[in-house]
Amino acid sequence: MDMSRIRDHMVDQQLTRRGIHDRQVISAMRTVPREKFVDPCFAESAYEDAPLSIGEGQTISQPFIVGLMVEKAGLDCDDKVLEVGTGSGYASAVISLIAKRVYSIERHEQLALRARDRFRTLGYHNIAVRIGDGSMGWAEAAPFNAIIVSASPPEVPSALKEQLELGGRLIIPVGRGDSQRLKRFTRTGVDTFEEEDLGGVRFVPLIGEDAWTATHPMYTAAVPLRGTNAPEQSSPLNQQRERMGERQRSPELPEGVLDHGKFQRRFWAVQRISWIVFVLLLLACLLGLLGRGGLFSRQMLFFADGSIDFPVISRWNAPDDMVVNFQPSSEDRIFTIDADFLQTFSVEGVDPPQRATFARDGRIGYLFPGDPARPTQVVFRLQTHLLGSRRATLGIGEETRTQSTFIFP
Repeated sequence: MDMSRIRDHMVDQQLTRRGIHDRQVISAMRTVPREKFVDPCFAESAYEDAPLSIGEGQTISQPFIVGLMVEKAGLDCDDKVLEVGTGSGYASAVISLIAKRVYSIERHEQLALRARDRFRTLGYHNIAVRIGDGSMGWAEAAPFNAIIVSASPPEVPSALKEQLELGGRLIIPVGRGDSQRLKRFTRTGVDTFEEEDLGGVRFVPLIGEDAWTATHPMYTAAVPLRGTNAPEQSSPLNQQRERMGERQRSPELPEGVLDHGKFQRRFWAVQRISWIVFVLLLLACLLGLLGRGGLFSRQMLFFADGSIDFPVISRWNAPDDMVVNFQPSSEDRIFTIDADFLQTFSVEGVDPPQRATFARDGRIGYLFPGDPARPTQVVFRLQTHLLGSRRATLGIGEETRTQSTFIFP
C-alpha cells in the first residue's frame, strides 16, 4: 500500500494546521515512513492522531507531539542530538534528516535492537543506538546541541543538563501523571538555564538512576489508549497487551494548541462527506449546463449575412431544433448543410417552409425568400438517428462554418 498520500494528509491536518511550520520538520515528517516503525498490525493506523503501542509497555508518540518536540529543539544541519527513549526509532529517523548526528538511548534491549535493524534497513546511517539508562545521558558523545527526551522523569536529570553545550536546548516532559509539563531548557551559562513551559502532556515514565524506579506505580500501572474501550470479553492478544502495559493514554496537547479529539475526527469525516456532496452537486450542475437544453449545449455560429443556433449536444432519437437567423435582405437567402450530416439529423420540418431545395458540392441547400424589412428566423425541426460525435459544415450564402455535435443515449 502506498502511504505517501496518507502521510501528506497527516502532515497537513495534524501538523501545519496545528502550528508546526518549521520547513525542515515538515519535510522530514513527509519523508519518514511512519508505518515502518510500528507493528505491521498497526500499519494502517500509523498516521492517526494518537500514540500506538510498540511493545515492552512503550508507545510511539502521536505525530503532532513528535513534530512539536523536534521543532522546539530548533535543530540545524550541523547539530549533534541526543534522544532519550529510542522506542521504535521513528523520532530518531525524523531527527536524522535534519541534524548531522543522532545518539539514541533505549532502556529496553529488544526495542533498541529492532530500532537499530530498522535504521540499517531503511538507510538511516547517522544514528547511533545504545542500550542503557537514558537519565544518565551519553557522556562520551557530549556535549550535544540538543537533547530530546521521550519519557517523563519526576525532575530534570542533572546529567542531561550537564551534557548540553552552551546554547543547547533540552526538550523534556517533567512531572507525574496528569501534571506532566513539556519544557524547554536552554543553556545560557555554565550553571544557568532558561526554562520555558510548552504545555501539558502525557508520556510514559523515564526509568533510570536519576528518574523513576522500575517498581514505581507510575511505571507499572497501565492506562488505556484514548478512544479505546476494552470489550467485556477481551481477546487473548488484548489481555496480553494489557498485562504488558501496552495500552497508553494519549498525550495532552500543549497549551494554546486546539485539539478536539473525537469531535475533530468527526468534523473531518463530516468535512470529507461535505466535499463529496459538493463535488457531486457540481458535477450535476455541469452536466445540466452541458446536457441537452443546458446553457452550453448549443453553439451560435455567426456569418456576415446571419447566424445559426446549432445543437452541440443532443439526445439519440429525440427531437431538437436548429435555428437559422437571416439578416434583412431583398435577395433570396441560401442555407446549406452536409448531406451526410442529415443521416444523423433528419429534417422533419422547416418553419417557415423553404422556397426550394437543391444540392451543391455534397451539401443540401435550402432557399428562402428575402425580406428587406426585418430579419427572418427559420426553425429546422430535427430528429437524431445515430450516436456519437458528428461534424457538419453549415453555410449562409457562400460563407461556411464547421461545427461538431455529440449525440448521447
